[in-house]
This record gives sequence, C-alpha cells and structure tokens, in this order.
Amino acid sequence: MKILAFGEVMMRMMPSDYKTLTQVNELEFLFTGTGINILSGLYQMGEQVSFVTKLPDNAIGKAASANIRKLGIDDRHIVYGGYHMGIYFLEKGIGNRASQVTYLNRKDSSFGQSQLSDYDFSCLDGQDALHICGISLAMNENVREVAFAFVKEAKQRGLKVIFDCNFRPSLWSDDERPYVKTIYEDMLNLADIVFAGYKDATLLLEMTVDNTLPFKQQLEYLLKQMCQQYHIETIFGTIRNEDSITGYMMNCGQLVKSKEYVLTVYDRVGGGDGFAAGAIYGYLHQMNPNDLINYATVSGVLAHTTYGDSPIVTKEQINDFIKYGKEDIKR
Repeated sequence: MKILAFGEVMMRMMPSDYKTLTQVNELEFLFTGTGINILSGLYQMGEQVSFVTKLPDNAIGKAASANIRKLGIDDRHIVYGGYHMGIYFLEKGIGNRASQVTYLNRKDSSFGQSQLSDYDFSCLDGQDALHICGISLAMNENVREVAFAFVKEAKQRGLKVIFDCNFRPSLWSDDERPYVKTIYEDMLNLADIVFAGYKDATLLLEMTVDNTLPFKQQLEYLLKQMCQQYHIETIFGTIRNEDSITGYMMNCGQLVKSKEYVLTVYDRVGGGDGFAAGAIYGYLHQMNPNDLINYATVSGVLAHTTYGDSPIVTKEQINDFIKYGKEDIKR
C-alpha cells in the first residue's frame, strides 16, 4: 500500500536523564510530527510512505529532510521556503512529576506560513490513502485551506482519507474557538477513517450521553453517533490507565476492544502514533477486527519502549509480542 501524509515537521529539544531545562547546558534534538511518526511506523511494516510539507530553505530544513529519509519516508514532495521551524521542548517527568512540553515558533514556521500555491497535487498520484492531522486545522486559515484542498482532491481520486482529530485547545485563538466545531465537522464529513475518543465527542463535538451508564456503554453510544452523523467507516482510539492501555475500534456499529496491555514507558511521546500506524496497516490490509485492534494496540505498546517520537517497531516484533508476550532476549 502507498500512503501519503500532509502535516507539520517540528524540532524536539530535550534535556537528558529526566532533567529540567534549568539544570542543563546541552539538549538532544530530533525531528518529529504526527505524519512523520505514523509514516515511520508504516514503513517498518512494509508500506511505501511519502510526506508532503513545507520546510525552511536552510540547513535546518535540509537536516529535517535527511532525518525523514532515514526513517524510510519518501521526501521528494517536500517544498522549501522561509526560515523557521516550530520547536517543542520536552522535559521528561518521572514518578509523580509530569512531563512538560513547551512550544515555540509554531505558527510562524515555514509550514505555518505555507499557502495552497506551494503544493502540487500530483503527489497524490498512485497513492492508496491520505493522512491528515487535526493540528493542521489549528495552525491558521491558510494551512486549513491547504488541508481541505488535499482531502477534497484525494476524495475525487478515490483515496481513503484518514483523519486524526488530535484536538489541542491551546492552539486555537479566542477568535477561532466559536468555529472549531464547524471546522472539525467539515473534515469529519470527508474522512473515511478517524482517530477520536470520548473527549473529542463530548468537548469538541458537544455530544451528550447518559453519564450514569458504564464508561464502555457511553463510549459505544458516542462513537456510533459519530459514525452515523458524519458517515465515518471506522473510528479508532485508546483508553489509557496509569500503567495500561486498551485499544478500540467502532466498525459497522460494533465496538471491538483489544486486550488490556501493561505499559512500560521509555519515551511517552509518539506512543499514540504507534497505535495509529498499526491501525492503519491493519485496516488497509483488511485484517479481521479482533486481530486488527490487538495488532494496533501492541504497535502502540511497543512504540512506548523506543527512543524518540517516530515508531521503529517492526511487524515481526508486533506479531511476536502478540504470540509469545514479553521475552527477555531474542537470539
């Protein structure tokens, strides 16, 4: 299968050894973004993956492209211009101290300032699916225009449209917030496969549910409503507890859940993208629902055990974990 993603590239800056920014003079850095992370996971599973974005026309942009290529992602559709890239600082928490993320320069980045005229829709030629992240809707009006244009063009060409809600209230200005629901609804009406959860349904889409029902019944009701109202084929998501995770999918009116898997967290960021990569792979390859959701959830579980945001877990590792569980060493 061939999958193209449109989205943002960011630079992640991080102190080592769970230190805070005030305690260090050196930072580790890498390049990341929802689309990159999901494509990285899909490449490890044997898919052909491509990325389209706009990067600064300088050494930073070229370094980002080089790192994207190292993940197995085709970068030929990336365009260059401007001078800036969004940055986020990750201070990893431990024990009772939560991790802290601080964003810089996001809306002024080359991607944030990109226009429809920067892109060529021929990058959709020969693709099977297009992935769009909800963060692209929150950047500003011009990036929203590009995202919707890509999706509409993909629909005309018969591609599957994959949309990750990824709703981040802090990214929307006060002026934009009254229209957020409408913007998301417009995208959901175009999407075939959606990643969403309880909070997306209740806080973003303002759906109501009987709060006296058990959580599973509430979730099932909300996801069914979303599928019916927005004509969505399948919705994927996860339920996280403190040290475990369960995946779910709503398909043909049926809620299918994975086993509950215990989490070992080495690097938290990108774990959800690992789940998404597994879900997209299973969906495009028409796995049966029970196998699919367990495959996707284990993909996310193992993504938590690797350094960096971009999953590098192979299909063989996922299948081995499903079959044998945790192993000390493979020889």
